[in-house]
Amino acid sequence: MILSTSLFRGLAILFSGWLGATGTIQAQAISSAPLRTSGLSIVDANGNPVRLRGVNLGGWMVMEPWMTPADSSGLPDEYSILQKLDSRFGVATEQSLIQTYRQSWMTAQDLDNIQAQGLNLVRVPVWWGDFYALNALGTTNPTLRSDAFTVLDSLIQAASARGIYTIIDMHGVFGGQSTSDDTGQQNQNAYWTSSLDQASTTQLWSAIAAHYKGNAGVAGYDLLNEPSGAPNTSAVWTALNGLYQAVRTADPGHIVIMEGTFGNWDWSMLPSPATYSWTNVVYQMHEYQWSNETASGVETGAANQVTDFNNHKSWNVPAYIGEFNAFGTGTAAWSVVVGDFNGDGMNWSMWSYKATHGSGTDSWGLYNPTGTWPAVPNIASDSAATIAADWARWTTASAFAINPMISPVITVASSTSTDTPALPAWGVGLLAALLGLAAMRGRGFAGALSR
Repeated sequence: MILSTSLFRGLAILFSGWLGATGTIQAQAISSAPLRTSGLSIVDANGNPVRLRGVNLGGWMVMEPWMTPADSSGLPDEYSILQKLDSRFGVATEQSLIQTYRQSWMTAQDLDNIQAQGLNLVRVPVWWGDFYALNALGTTNPTLRSDAFTVLDSLIQAASARGIYTIIDMHGVFGGQSTSDDTGQQNQNAYWTSSLDQASTTQLWSAIAAHYKGNAGVAGYDLLNEPSGAPNTSAVWTALNGLYQAVRTADPGHIVIMEGTFGNWDWSMLPSPATYSWTNVVYQMHEYQWSNETASGVETGAANQVTDFNNHKSWNVPAYIGEFNAFGTGTAAWSVVVGDFNGDGMNWSMWSYKATHGSGTDSWGLYNPTGTWPAVPNIASDSAATIAADWARWTTASAFAINPMISPVITVASSTSTDTPALPAWGVGLLAALLGLAAMRGRGFAGALSR
């Protein structure tokens, strides 16, 4: 079936009219001072509530081979990739190649895409290897790379210009807080027993906080992602408090984010903020129903998150679902999940903005590869020129299309900083069809973050 241009425009007007009645998808100005908490809400410099809704930039500053075109030779994590590039080509070429990857995976147009969805947040996973040379591991008082903040600075500036806040998410501390590859180096989990790794991580957070002190584009500091390798709850609380104190010494003003993403993976894993006299903090949970990837399973999981938050409202801490995925359960189930979060005033960011896990409606990307996929480089054997050329082809504009299962929910749910009525079921389906058509018509763009 061919949809005429006039009909396409007419339907677009219909939906723009609906959105106009409930909120407009346009850039909201970044607060003139860093966001802060007020009771159960996040507020701007004027005390106005700001609901943070967005996406994770997964695979960008922490390569995760399962969801990115990082390598086809079987290297398991970013540390291994960097190590192999260093040994084959030297550090200078390695850093140049990684820059090519970063500039291709995320461009200014990607931020335009995020803004167009009505989103106002990107959560950026980082690890210690983004700030230090690999040989810094195991050393005392490691020295930051001269370009330690170049990529993040560029992203935060470009995002702020579009009304998008950035959360800096420490996905991988020195030594690793679990054995997961998403810490940057799998099978480590040495942080909990190494005073040197702990000291280096504290030093890193102090440097980040000092660098971004007063930067209103930074929504907050996410201290420790999924510390599932901790020996016990007390170890996590001690680590969080130590990192909190280091951040507060360098930057008293920014929100600090604490994750209960270990053990029971709920609010019971975190103390009341009064226990440590924490102030201006947000508590974060992740929502993945690994044991029941059905519509009823993900809907129940979202409802449980809401109940858990309600049971802890006496703590006066805003809630943030920092990662979630409703899997391939369909647009209706995604709408229920996001609607539950919105209905209780929770902040959220889905995992992830883009991924190479699958195409079409594969749930891991708001954008998924389309058509003939570009080549994935073999880090162990390809030339540096081939690696650079392969990575350069993986821009969203040239290799990805928007996910028609997820996009209608994310767009409508995030159209304003306050809650809006749900789009009718017929509207969800029609909007999905429109967005799918737009993707087929090749509405992609390119451009570097420095554009």
